[in-house]
Amino acid sequence: MTRPRLAAAAAVLAGSCTLAACGGGGGSATAAAPSLTTSVPAPSKDVGTLTWNLPPGEPPTLDPAQSAIESVSTPLANMCEGLFGFGPNYERRPALATSVDHPDDLTYVIHLREGVKFWDGKPVTPDDVVYSVKRILDPKLGSSWIGWAERLRSIEPTGAHEVTIKLRQPDVLVPNFFATPAFDVVEKAFAESAGKSFGTAGHGVMCTGPYKLAGWTQGQNITLTRNDAWWNTQVKPKVKNLRFTFITDPSAQTAALDSGDVDGQFSVPRAAHVRLKDKGNLLFGQSLSPTFLSVLNQKGALSDPATRQAVQALIDYKGIIKSVYQGAAQPLRALVPPAAWGYGKDVYQQAYNALPQPAQDLEKAKQLVAGSAKAKQKIVLAYTTAIDEESRTATAIADAASQAGMHIQLKPLTAEQYGAMFASPQARAGVDLFLSSGYLDFPEPLTYYQFFTTGNFYNFAGYSNKEYDTAIRTAIATPDPAARARLVTKAQGIMAHDLVNIPIATQYVNVYYKAGLTGLVPRQNYLYVPWATELGGK
Repeated sequence: MTRPRLAAAAAVLAGSCTLAACGGGGGSATAAAPSLTTSVPAPSKDVGTLTWNLPPGEPPTLDPAQSAIESVSTPLANMCEGLFGFGPNYERRPALATSVDHPDDLTYVIHLREGVKFWDGKPVTPDDVVYSVKRILDPKLGSSWIGWAERLRSIEPTGAHEVTIKLRQPDVLVPNFFATPAFDVVEKAFAESAGKSFGTAGHGVMCTGPYKLAGWTQGQNITLTRNDAWWNTQVKPKVKNLRFTFITDPSAQTAALDSGDVDGQFSVPRAAHVRLKDKGNLLFGQSLSPTFLSVLNQKGALSDPATRQAVQALIDYKGIIKSVYQGAAQPLRALVPPAAWGYGKDVYQQAYNALPQPAQDLEKAKQLVAGSAKAKQKIVLAYTTAIDEESRTATAIADAASQAGMHIQLKPLTAEQYGAMFASPQARAGVDLFLSSGYLDFPEPLTYYQFFTTGNFYNFAGYSNKEYDTAIRTAIATPDPAARARLVTKAQGIMAHDLVNIPIATQYVNVYYKAGLTGLVPRQNYLYVPWATELGGK
């Protein structure tokens, strides 16, 4: 499932500014791209308590079914486990399952690891696995992970340590989800007893992972403690206790990291980079995250292709990357970033190279506007004020539009309003363009492109192209990687031509931790793997 970042840095820009004037605290409009970290020394010393901040704020729950936002998934990745996990390159690794058989296009037979126990000492059974999956599929729970099961026929225990999944139609995406919270296993008896209180501060959760919930003082912190009975004896976590804080203000985050009151966090505010880079470990890595404009209203000004082309031409891609992201991003030619090409890379690269390099061309934008009555109409651009980079990007786009003779009216959204945009047609009413960032759960471009097929829940604008639909639906049933890549890139080209969305950039994932720590490499999959097991003292 594609995950929107529902909240991040809570800075709000007041008024209008140019890119040069809006560089984040100490950042330069000519900031150089940071080097990417692919390895660091392993830890050698134990750590008693590690304090880690959650920049989106306090999680509303610790229920794996609701782990579609970073405040939930960041701590939960250390607590609950699925059938498989992700390795450094998103290769699937055995976890609560040791292997999976795929005897035909519609069947997956999962072989469960024997001897695994929940934190309370009770054994994990096939009934727990099936209950956990079916629980997420209950529409009343409102889990976004339900999306993986569009072609599911059944999931049932078929042996003492075996579960079998049957599909109605082939779906190459399904095995990837075995390593995501869609298949996180919780204890059936505990969850049923907790009812609606499952995952709350008052009741907690019951999982199998390397850390277990020790306490949750609402409004202050969440504490996890090491599960010394974890089944994975090959990994010995160095950190005994994890204490999560909920500082959302970027300035306060910077001060807490600088002073050492907080030992680390993901998604460090851009304004803090200069201040922290020589203080401890500020590391960057490739991400599966695109930032882009979605066309929400196909009946207004944007119904004219010239209007969409003008918007694409007026964006200062280089300026945004240098000033807003301080070089920690790359421009995008297509919606799915190159880091998310998990197969058929030669096919994807060739198709990507054939797309135009994004570049600002104000003269082209002016000419398009001059020849289009629609392009002169007001365009409402919605964005969230909870993400500093997106506030600045939206402002820059509106400023450039005015230079091209267009009128883009900004509509700032709170984090709550931003989240509603993904679920409520009423929240999207009156909005023409929507600026957002998200991330793919694993490197499979289909996970994004399928959302633009006719009738898809996330196809907010109602885009419909039969040739696009056919390419995507055929790709979902195509196991051969090269053949699938050719189908996906065909759909990608159609999307680029129709300008259903306008890609802007893919930003690097970043992490900071203090100088005395080591072991953690910044990767997008920190949302789904027990990242704290990699950390420790030097």
